[in-house]
Amino acid sequence: FLGSHLVPRLIDEGAEVCVLDQPNARRWALLERSDLAGTVRADVRTLAEPGHDAALGDLDVIFHLAAVGVTGEVGDVRQLVTGNVDGTLAVLLAARRLGSRLVYCGSCFEYRAGERWSEDALPAPTTEYGAAKAAGWLLANAFARRTGLEVVSLRPFTMYGPMEPPGRLVPSVVRHALSGRAIDLTPGDQLRDFVFVDDAVDAFVAAATTDAAVGGTFNVCTGTAVTVRDIVSRVLQCTGSRSEARFGALS
Repeated sequence: FLGSHLVPRLIDEGAEVCVLDQPNARRWALLERSDLAGTVRADVRTLAEPGHDAALGDLDVIFHLAAVGVTGEVGDVRQLVTGNVDGTLAVLLAARRLGSRLVYCGSCFEYRAGERWSEDALPAPTTEYGAAKAAGWLLANAFARRTGLEVVSLRPFTMYGPMEPPGRLVPSVVRHALSGRAIDLTPGDQLRDFVFVDDAVDAFVAAATTDAAVGGTFNVCTGTAVTVRDIVSRVLQCTGSRSEARFGALS
């Protein structure tokens, strides 16, 4: 989702972009772009060894967006941990070999529940996904301190926008609202910091191009928490929909 917006922005700004096409992952339209400099179809963990270096070429920046478990479907926890932690180590090794800056995509789930977290708060995740992303963040920054690799860490909060997976809150509510169907929801009191995906892309481009950002960790958010109930109400207002929002229908 993020990559589908980041890649076109980078190309529009004159970058040559090579994309890692992860087997068994969702197929995104960006992989069919004719203006990509290259596509490497491989598991991110295979980047630990130099087998793909020739295809990758000289990379100024690696954006590490690969993740397992971001949708909340844990499945095999071992796969979640190895995908995120071993995947991050592999990207770090590749970045060091290729002399690249690494922009690490973390997650707001590295924090515990709450709002208005500052970047100097210690990670205290409550999910396996959050723990794996926090482990990747620790690993990336330890690796940077030991080797001198340029690393910038970003923690996006709840991104929304075009091409968002349809099962997530905003697109799901929009689809129901436009069709006039009732919308079954949780009580809707959960607080979220929603950030538009293009604003998140601005942060990733800045992380790649700003020398003062190296070594830093930055939250990508608005700093304002809103409830799920408020988001649903706003969607219904914007669409003029008469769909019934059934808060509490889901646990």
